Amino acid sequence: MLRTTSPRTLGLGLSLAALATFAAACSSSSTDSSDAGSKTSSSVSSPADSGSTTASAAPNADDSGSKLVLKTAKGAAGIWLTDSAGQTLYLNTKDNKTTSTCYDDCAKKWPPLTTTKQVTVTGKYTVPSNLGTMTRTDGTKQVTYGGHPLYYFKGDTAPHQIKGQGVDGKWFLIGPIANIMNGSKP
Repeated sequence: MLRTTSPRTLGLGLSLAALATFAAACSSSSTDSSDAGSKTSSSVSSPADSGSTTASAAPNADDSGSKLVLKTAKGAAGIWLTDSAGQTLYLNTKDNKTTSTCYDDCAKKWPPLTTTKQVTVTGKYTVPSNLGTMTRTDGTKQVTYGGHPLYYFKGDTAPHQIKGQGVDGKWFLIGPIANIMNGSKP
């Protein structure tokens, strides 16, 4: 004998199937905060990379895994670089090429992004070949992007904050094409 299914039962089954599909799609979505568009990813590794991040300053730096991933964020100031936890990265216009001038008290307020891991970058407009590292006076490897040593700002207490933008007329966000975002403070 042929069994019939009521439209109400069929509708419930389809709704549950749609919900399961939606949940699966959400769980595999990208965590990059930039808009959809061209994304690139690459990495740079130095001989001293041993696998542990020493991003000594970032309260939310990702210390897990074998890579340090830089990403992009988007807001009122435009698109800028962050670490994998969304902590904003800055550059110091007083640095000389790939040489940091920020040590001691300066490094307490503007901790350098250092790592022993392989570094990758992903996000809208990023240029993987801009990644690099430089050796600080204490022997640690500081991450550079477009030749600019990267730093955190102690005043940023949550992801995507940009309170360091324009401080002292020399600290600025760094854009995904290694541009100095020295426009007015948002």
